[in-house]
Amino acid sequence: MSAIFGILRFDGGTVNPRDLERMGNTLAHRGPDGRKFVADGPVGLGHCLMRVNQEDLFERQPHVDRDADFTLVADCRIDNRAELADAFGLNAANIRDMPDSAFILRAYKKWGEDCAAHLLGDFAFAIWDGRAKKLLLGRDHMGQRSIHYHKAIGFFAFATEIKALWALPDVPRVLSEAQIAKNILMETSPREGTTLFEGIFGLCGGTARSVTADGRMSIKQYWQPHSDPVHLGRDETYYIDTYRRILTKAVECRVRRLVRPPALLLSAGYDSTAIAGLAGPVLTAKGQKLITVSSVLPEDYRGPRPSARQWVELCRRDMPHLDIHYVVRRHENIFTDIEKAFSTADLIPGLFHYVTDALLREASSAGARLVMDGLAGDETLNPRGGGTLADILRTGQWRRFLAEFGPHLRFSGHSLTETLRNDIVWQLAPYWARRTWQAARRRFAPAWANRPIAPEFAKAEIRAGSIQMSRLVRETRPILCRRARRLDTINGSVNRARFHLVNEAATFGLDMTRPLADKRVVEFGLAIPEELQVKNGRDRYLGCRALADIYPPEFQTRGRQQDTFEPDVAAMLKTVWPRLQAETERLSTNAALRAYIDFDKLSKTFGAEVAGLGPNFETHLTVRAFRVAQYIAWFRRGNA
Repeated sequence: MSAIFGILRFDGGTVNPRDLERMGNTLAHRGPDGRKFVADGPVGLGHCLMRVNQEDLFERQPHVDRDADFTLVADCRIDNRAELADAFGLNAANIRDMPDSAFILRAYKKWGEDCAAHLLGDFAFAIWDGRAKKLLLGRDHMGQRSIHYHKAIGFFAFATEIKALWALPDVPRVLSEAQIAKNILMETSPREGTTLFEGIFGLCGGTARSVTADGRMSIKQYWQPHSDPVHLGRDETYYIDTYRRILTKAVECRVRRLVRPPALLLSAGYDSTAIAGLAGPVLTAKGQKLITVSSVLPEDYRGPRPSARQWVELCRRDMPHLDIHYVVRRHENIFTDIEKAFSTADLIPGLFHYVTDALLREASSAGARLVMDGLAGDETLNPRGGGTLADILRTGQWRRFLAEFGPHLRFSGHSLTETLRNDIVWQLAPYWARRTWQAARRRFAPAWANRPIAPEFAKAEIRAGSIQMSRLVRETRPILCRRARRLDTINGSVNRARFHLVNEAATFGLDMTRPLADKRVVEFGLAIPEELQVKNGRDRYLGCRALADIYPPEFQTRGRQQDTFEPDVAAMLKTVWPRLQAETERLSTNAALRAYIDFDKLSKTFGAEVAGLGPNFETHLTVRAFRVAQYIAWFRRGNA
C-alpha cells in the first residue's frame, strides 16, 4: 500500500521541501520501493511507493504533465483499465506498461472534477491543476484507501496517515472530547470523516474535495451506496448467476496482476471462504498459491470453545491452492506491544490488536504484499438474517412465515422459547415499549449510567449533541427494515476516515483490500430481494446456491454460530486480570483521566470473581474503557 502527502500554501509563502521530507519519512513504511516529492512555489506533493501489482513496476510518481500543468500523486489499483482505455482511444499495446496512476491523470484531463466517478477500484489521489490553481483530492467509492487533511489559516495539508500531518509543526495534536466519549460509551453514530483528533478530518468514500489557491474549499459526493437498477426485478436464477459472476470479478481484479502471491485472513466463515475458493483458478494459472492465515486454538485442544480450525481443514481438503498458516496465542494479550499499536492506528485500537498483528506478521513473513479478508460481507452479499421472522410478520407474509419458522429453529440453534421471545416478540414490540422495558431494567437510570464514563463528562457531551443515546451499542434503536439496517451500516463504513486495519497492515508491508466492499458487490447486494437473502432457514441462502461447488459440502448445512476472532479470549482475560486491576489503580491517580473515566465502576468490575470472566458485552465494555484511559495517558505523555 503506497502513500501520498502534500501541502498547499495560500498565505503567500512557498512550500518548504524539508516539511515534505519529514512527511515522507513518517510514511517510510509505506514506501519500501522509493519516496519522492516535488515542491513548486505554494504547492508540494509527495509519494511513497510500494509495488503490489505488475503495473507498479512502471510507476514514477509524482506524475508531472508539464504541458497541461498537472501534477498527480495516487495510491491506487484501477480495475476498469480496459474500459478507460477505450474512452481514451488507447489500445492494449498502449496500456501494457501504463501504471494505474496514469489512468487517473488521463481521466482528470477528460472529465475534470468528475473523474473519480469514472474510476473503479481502490484509490486515493491528489491532483494539482496549475492552470485552474486548485488541488483536487479523491477517494474511492467505499473508502478502501485513505486521505486525511488539516486546514490552517495559511495552508492545507493532506496525507494517507494522520501521523504524517503531525510532521508539520503547525498541525494540532489535540484529542477530540466528543470522540473520547463515543469510544467509552461505544456509540456508533456516523462519523462523516471525523477522526479522534481536533482539526483533522478524513475524506469520506465516494467524495472529491477541491481546494483553491486562495484557500476556498468545496466538496462533491460523486457516489453513494445504492441498488444498481440493472439488477432489480430479476428471477432467482439471475441472482444466483450474477452473485457468482460479480464476486468472482471482485476477487480476480485483486489477485490477477500481483507481483507476489496474495494472503487472506481466513476465518473460514462464508465470506472469507468464498474469497479463498474464487481466487483459485487465477492463482493456479499463475503457478501461485493463496497464503491463508487463521487464528485458532491449539491442535490438541478438545474443550468446548469453538475454533475455526475444523472449517479451515475442510477448506484445505477441497482447495489445493491454499497455503495454510495457523496463528495460536501463546503469551500474547491486550498489553502486548500496546504502545506500538497506539502509534500505528491513528485511533484507539481494538482489544485484540495482538491477534491481528500476529495474523498480519505471518502473512508478511510468508511473502505476501496484498492481504484480503471477508469484512463487509454481512452488509453486502450475505446478511445474517437477524429479525427476519419479525420482518416477515410485519409485512403480512403469513405463508412465508409458516414455511420459514421450522427451518429457522433448526439452523439458528435457538429454542422455541428463545425464538418467540427474541426473534419475534421483542422485534415486533413498538420502539417506545422496548425502550421502556430496557429503562425499567436499569431502574430508569440514564442509558449511560452503568457504563464507566465520568457522569459530568457524559452529561456535557450529551448536551453538546455529541452522543446519540439510541446509537449506544446494546441500546434499543428505531425499527428499520433489514435493507435499511444494512444501508445504515454501509454508509457508516463509507463515512469513516479510514477502513479497518489498513494502517496496521501497512506496518507489515501489506496492502489491505476487501473484495466484499467492492462497489459492484455493494450495488448488486442492495438489489437482491430480501426473500433470497434468507430462505429455507438459511441466512446465506443465495451464497450457498451460487457457490455450491466452491464451499466445502459441509457449509450447506452449517449452523449460524460464528467462530470467534479470538477463540482464547476468556483464558487471556483471566491471565491479565490482576494486571488490569493494578493498572486501573495506577491510572485512577491521574486527575485528568478521572474527568473522563469513572474508575470506581472500572475497579468494581475488575474486582469481580475471575471465574466469571468471559467474552460478554459487559467485560468488553469495561476493558474498552480501560483501553481508552491507557490511550489518553499515552497520547498526552507523548505530546506534553
